[in-house]
Amino acid sequence: MAAEIGSADGKLPRRPASFDLRERKRTRTRLMIQTEALRLFAEKGYSQTTVEEIAAAAAISPRTFFRYFPSKEDVVMWDEYDPLALELLEARPDAEPLAESFRAVIRETLGGLLRNDPERLLSRIRLAATVPELRARFVDEREQGVEQIAAVLATNRGTPVDDLTVRVVGSALLAAVSVALDRWQKDGGKGDLLALLDDATDALAKGARELRRPEATRAPR
Repeated sequence: MAAEIGSADGKLPRRPASFDLRERKRTRTRLMIQTEALRLFAEKGYSQTTVEEIAAAAAISPRTFFRYFPSKEDVVMWDEYDPLALELLEARPDAEPLAESFRAVIRETLGGLLRNDPERLLSRIRLAATVPELRARFVDEREQGVEQIAAVLATNRGTPVDDLTVRVVGSALLAAVSVALDRWQKDGGKGDLLALLDDATDALAKGARELRRPEATRAPR
């Protein structure tokens, strides 16, 4: 689940000029299909709902459904912020600490999703937390996200794609996000998600400091 700078008026977030009219139309169509899918999942259950039923509810053919979503899982995993996560990361200052760049992009993503449609976000997180195949897909998406981040940093900051720091920091922060999202959905979306995110990342930072080995015990290189 993924990042984009959201607008406070609830409209689709602003994007660069590359985000043309055709792409906006595709995004609106995906949102419409997702809306119907989430409604059916809530009424019938994820496993009991077929692609054909989602297509019928959205007044499209199954073939058209697959033009927008490769699978039923993708209806839950997709959001309109996904394509911009890397653009946001690219826009961060080169001299900014890596963890701060990650944290800023994550905050922008969740902040935009919350402003636009908190109930949609809550429905998707609940499904990802309770449906086994979606939980597995969520973990896979998280790993792919770290790979993409590494590639962007290799281009923009000269960081090697296989750099240990990029992968450890990215994976740890995304795991902290998962904890915050899970707590938020278990509370029925009543809590402050961004505050939970801050608490989770602060806990990660504190834990990392406590894990630091004393100089005397460090293995020689």
